[in-house]
Amino acid sequence: MLSDLDILYLSSIAFLIGAAMVAATFLVRQRAALHSDNEALRSELHQAQQEADARTALLVSGEERILVFAGAEAPEVIGEIASIRQIPADPERFLIFADWMPAEQVAGLEAAIAELIESAKPFRLAIDLDADCVVEAAGRTSGGLAMVRFTALGGLRKRLNELATAQSRAQATVEAMQSLFDQAPLAIWLRDRNGRLAWVNQAYAKSVDAPSVADALERQLEFLSAQDRLRIVKKLSEGRPFEAKLSTVVEADRRNFNVVETSGPVGSAGLAVDVSETEQVRMELHQTIVSQSETLDQLATAVARFDERTRLCYYNAAFQRLFDLTNAYLETEPDHVALLDHLRTRGILPTEKLLRSEMREQDLAAYRAAEPTEAMWHLADGRTLRVIATPQPRGGATWVFEDITEKLELESQVKATVRLQRETIDYLNEAVAVFGSDGRLRLSNPAFAEMWGFEPEPLLSSPRIQTLSDLAKVHVQATRGPGGVEAPGISAGWQLFSEQVTAFDEHGRDTLRGEMQLSDGRIFNYAIVPLPNGLTMLTFSNISEARAAELVLRERNDALEQANRIKTDFVQHVNYELRSPLTNIIGFSALLRSPETGPLNGRQSEYLDYISSSTSTLLTIVNDILDLATVDAGIMELDLSEVDIARTVEQAVDGVRDRFEAADIRLSIDLTGAGDSFLADGHRLTQILFNLLSNAANFAPAGSTVGVRAWRHQGMISFEVSDRGPGIASEQVEKVFERFEANPSGGRQSGAGLGLSIVKSFVELHDGYVEVRSSPGAGTAVICHFPLGTLPPEEEDLNSPGFKSAAE
Repeated sequence: MLSDLDILYLSSIAFLIGAAMVAATFLVRQRAALHSDNEALRSELHQAQQEADARTALLVSGEERILVFAGAEAPEVIGEIASIRQIPADPERFLIFADWMPAEQVAGLEAAIAELIESAKPFRLAIDLDADCVVEAAGRTSGGLAMVRFTALGGLRKRLNELATAQSRAQATVEAMQSLFDQAPLAIWLRDRNGRLAWVNQAYAKSVDAPSVADALERQLEFLSAQDRLRIVKKLSEGRPFEAKLSTVVEADRRNFNVVETSGPVGSAGLAVDVSETEQVRMELHQTIVSQSETLDQLATAVARFDERTRLCYYNAAFQRLFDLTNAYLETEPDHVALLDHLRTRGILPTEKLLRSEMREQDLAAYRAAEPTEAMWHLADGRTLRVIATPQPRGGATWVFEDITEKLELESQVKATVRLQRETIDYLNEAVAVFGSDGRLRLSNPAFAEMWGFEPEPLLSSPRIQTLSDLAKVHVQATRGPGGVEAPGISAGWQLFSEQVTAFDEHGRDTLRGEMQLSDGRIFNYAIVPLPNGLTMLTFSNISEARAAELVLRERNDALEQANRIKTDFVQHVNYELRSPLTNIIGFSALLRSPETGPLNGRQSEYLDYISSSTSTLLTIVNDILDLATVDAGIMELDLSEVDIARTVEQAVDGVRDRFEAADIRLSIDLTGAGDSFLADGHRLTQILFNLLSNAANFAPAGSTVGVRAWRHQGMISFEVSDRGPGIASEQVEKVFERFEANPSGGRQSGAGLGLSIVKSFVELHDGYVEVRSSPGAGTAVICHFPLGTLPPEEEDLNSPGFKSAAE
């Protein structure tokens, strides 16, 4: 009998077996279901694979390449665009866009792909690989994938893309041109088919005084007048563009414009260029050319201009005169070669030995030159011309003919003069040196080197003046400048020379002269002479012998002056001492003749006459000496007044009348040309005439006539006293005015030799002069010339007849 445990055990086994059977049945059924599902999945997978392969084949056959982005990994490349050789077939190379795309489009494509991946923003771009190849890149998302499709455009799509691109470019061009036209300083406008303004720029609006372009279009403000617009419409209706120069008022000023307007598909377009300033410049240029032509006609230099065909298009008057060309020939506008042939034919230019082709090439070379050319022409008549040809930018050349014949002659003369001066300077006894403004020696003669003891070699290297004191063997002992200031020492002379040679003030320098003593005892006069162009000349003259002779003469002159002062002092002293005894003698002689002293016998009267005559002569001499001493002292003053000429001459004649009668001499007086009076010291004039008459009475032979004549001429009045005496030798004329020089030869008696000296002194006090005309055996004439003067106003009043009569 089974126990409970066995039963339980058996029950468990039966349950397990049942459960296993159920599980096995379920597994069998489940396996059958799984097999069925697997078959279905295999079928679906096969169909999907076939569909994917079909679609992939479709993609590959459709000339497309797709990039599939499934995350951060590199994209999957599907398909190929084999028709475009610029696109690489290798997927890895394809992903490097910079290798096969234009650089400016690579950046745009990469930015678009980045936005597609990050924010699922689709895009469509056209990539121009070249003019005939366009690739379209289109990006979109699908689920969690981002795909970029590259498709080669062709046919209608390509044409549409080209049209879109062209439209975009055209639109950009229009916008750029419109922006340019808005900023252009030209008035520009567009009209529709009805002639109304469709568009204008800012310059147009400003020209018609409109506040804005819109206002100008709204009000249809016209730039040109109605008459000018009718002319434009008429020209455009004929199918021709309008172009003319018109005038209109802009900003309250009438200006000239070049107006151009032409027809288009939708209307017409026009612009106006302001040529007012251009016209003004053209007018000024014309006036300038006319003025230059007139100026060139006044020049002495010949100028001729030839055009690009080498024909004469301009010439001045000097050109015509230089070659003696007629107006008729010049009006034919000959070319360059023909003109030269004409000059050679007339014998103005010498005949050349070159062939005609070589001559033409040589003459026309200046027209092809890039820079001005210069040549020398030697004319047949001996003249030399400096010819300068300047090529013009637009063709042709300007020829300048300068006659340098005189210049060459002057240069030759200057060179000859320089050589002559050089040789002359070399043979001068004076030492000469010329320095430049930089202080360097430019020129010197052998005497300069000998004076200072220079060696010849250092002077050839143009040394500076500052170094010459060190090179000199003879030095400056002392210098004496223009003011007489002595400066001892070596540097005093050379420092002065250096300062003057290197002075900056070229125009303010003056010639400086002075004296210096050298260390060898010689004495030189130096002169610092400024020359043109900053040059300075130093000259040195040896005056050692002259200074020695001067010292001897100075000592002798001092001795003579001292002797003359002693003589003058002695004479003055003696004269002053003689006047008192003479006065006493004259006084007592007069007392002896008076009746109160008693009668005198004949011998006593004769002795008194001798005494009176001698004392009078001696008193006259003493008075003359005192007058001369007063003149020498500079203290004699003239008592000027209106002197009666006839009365003064009569007084002087009365003083010598007895001597004339005793010597049997006649007197001839001629005062017809002298006038009545003149301004002088009457007493001194009487003394002058008395001494001249006394001198004539002493030398005039018996029975002769002494002439007294006075006349006026050229603001002067002259008195002449002439005699027929023995005359005076020419070498003795100047000595007759010296004091104490008496010439008794031919005279009746010898005097003190003071008469003519007093005459000269008194005449010169009147600002006049004395003239002596004499020759041996022909007599003597002494002429005293006095200036005709007037009294000061107060003195005239005091001496006038009215004042005197009133005073009386």
